[in-house]
Amino acid sequence: MQREVSKPVLAMAIIVMTIVAVATIRPSEVRGADEKYQLVENWAQLPPGMQWGVMSAVDIDSHGTIYAFKRSEPGQKAGEMSSMVMVIDPNGKFLRSWGEHMFMSAHGLRVLRDGFIWITDKTGDQVFKFSPDGELLMTLGKKGVAGDNDSTDALNGPSDVVIGKNGDIFVSDGESTNTRVVKFTKDGKFIKCWGTKGAGPGELNLPHNIAMDSEGRLYVADRTNKRIQVFDQDGKYLDQMTQFGAPAAIFITKDDLLYVVAGAPENRLTIGTKDGKVLDRVEGLNAPHWVAVDSNGSVYIAEVAGQALLKFVKKE
Repeated sequence: MQREVSKPVLAMAIIVMTIVAVATIRPSEVRGADEKYQLVENWAQLPPGMQWGVMSAVDIDSHGTIYAFKRSEPGQKAGEMSSMVMVIDPNGKFLRSWGEHMFMSAHGLRVLRDGFIWITDKTGDQVFKFSPDGELLMTLGKKGVAGDNDSTDALNGPSDVVIGKNGDIFVSDGESTNTRVVKFTKDGKFIKCWGTKGAGPGELNLPHNIAMDSEGRLYVADRTNKRIQVFDQDGKYLDQMTQFGAPAAIFITKDDLLYVVAGAPENRLTIGTKDGKVLDRVEGLNAPHWVAVDSNGSVYIAEVAGQALLKFVKKE
């Protein structure tokens, strides 16, 4: 004889089954959900024993090769950093790694217009220029020497770097007490700096990232002020945008689309135009720290708390 299940018991069973089902979904399957973009599961084939960790940055060269910057292994504490650059081909095949244990605290990585890899070490107070294979070619700043906001030869928490068409180097120097952008010649000689701490036009509070559009204008992620500020290459204030949240990183495509990731409380990617129009958003990220876009429009996001390098593609 079949036993009848009471409605309250049946309802409770359904609730429990739902909770269990949700709990067994992997985090990467529930974050980053969006109508227009989908997360690519297991897109990279890492060697046995290697895993994503605290992922600080990512960028892509002209051949589609991906350079992922790992700050530390999962669970490592401050002072135990084991940074490395992980090099992956466009199909997700792991190629090589370099820079193991070289950086005090991995922060930014850019593959710039000169084809070289530029890295910022926020705790070591230095900026490095490398060949794609990891040969050190240039260093800005002095290891462990923290310059003040007017220093001409020392940095203090450099966060990111970009170069102009003539080779001039621009560094956002603000992961510590400095609140400025520093301009150098292509040979690394100091030219000028700008930015004082504050919330007014041209003032900065945690300049976390810097990018350049097709016209050569500089976009600075003024993170604590929850805005992007736009400057010319001499430091003249031009504009600001507040619709991207508290920006952690900015990537600008050749056709001047802005991809901006913001950490808490937004934890999202916002895609917009350089005049500030918002086109799309991807929500549900976990402390996104850096973003890059390849020639096919695939989006790569380095997560710190999420300890992953995510890949998103547009849904067909």
